[in-house]
Amino acid sequence: MRARDINYDTGFLPGEELSRKSFTPETVRHDMAVISGDLHCDAVRISGREPERLSIAARHAVEAGLEVWFAPFPVDLPRDQLLPYFADCAARAEAVREADADVVFVAGCEISAFCGGFLPGDTYGDRMRAMAAADMEWWSSLGPVQERLNDLLSQIAATVRTYFGGQVTTHRLPGSSSTGVRSTSSALMPTEPPTTPPASVTSCVDTSPTASPSR
Repeated sequence: MRARDINYDTGFLPGEELSRKSFTPETVRHDMAVISGDLHCDAVRISGREPERLSIAARHAVEAGLEVWFAPFPVDLPRDQLLPYFADCAARAEAVREADADVVFVAGCEISAFCGGFLPGDTYGDRMRAMAAADMEWWSSLGPVQERLNDLLSQIAATVRTYFGGQVTTHRLPGSSSTGVRSTSSALMPTEPPTTPPASVTSCVDTSPTASPSR
């Protein structure tokens, strides 16, 4: 039974806003050792925008004895690039899984908010500001969003399963179910669903041996 888990950010915002500027295999190896040995976690959700960083972090997580939730996090990626992006990430996750590792593929995070084409706004920042200022009339006008989102999730699921043989899910932010535009995992879940995904908490990039996870 999983006892403790954590989110590990490899950098998820686009361009100069990338949330993690410095990323080296040596640092990642150290971080995973801290997550496993000092924080006593047994699972890690590895999230971020760049596929190669996800692969590096996943390999070091496995070496540290952790279950991996491989979580690509594209932000403002053009719609026509999403399926090729998830195909690449799925193949990378499968390469990790084939090394006799426990891997769950997380197909995006709150896609309706972080990717264009669902909510008003050209960038994720525009969409977040619109959501923060929205009233019930605004939310009520978004009825067709869920149908379009489910269609995209079905396409992503089919793409991921072409390359990845493990369990697949998606992630939505807490509280988003009340908006009517939440990401649903029904199109993605396997017959036997994975256990509850790791909680999203602060990255352990700067974790010291005496630090404890934010839960």
